Amino acid sequence: MATNNIFSFNENLREIAISAGSVFLGPCEDIDHEKFIVIAGVEGEKVLVCTVLINSVINQYILKRPKMLACQVEVKAADYDFLSHDSYINCAQPIKAKFEHFKSDNFKYCGLLTDSDFEQVKQCIINSGALTADEIKMFFS
Repeated sequence: MATNNIFSFNENLREIAISAGSVFLGPCEDIDHEKFIVIAGVEGEKVLVCTVLINSVINQYILKRPKMLACQVEVKAADYDFLSHDSYINCAQPIKAKFEHFKSDNFKYCGLLTDSDFEQVKQCIINSGALTADEIKMFFS
């Protein structure tokens, strides 16, 4: 009986962890290694999340495109114990995923972005032009 209570408690913790600013480590479609994924916004009724990826370096493709380059948020390893080196959050191409996706055991909760880093991520996504006005309202209001 105690095991069932612990399982329920852990499931509830995972649901609470799936919130704006949370960082997970897990698989990404079409990428051959695990990625850090930032939950940028959550819309409860449609159970969608808007996510962005953390990269070790900025991709050469992005470096040649000023608009996309402006959507990279640098995060310092000193601020996050889950990062081994300074990295970049790519806000140019937010991904919409189902809430349930992050509840699987394939994803590990790593921590939260600082308020200032999260605010930069949010503003970069809004300014990126990648989301419609309705999606911006849905994820960030």
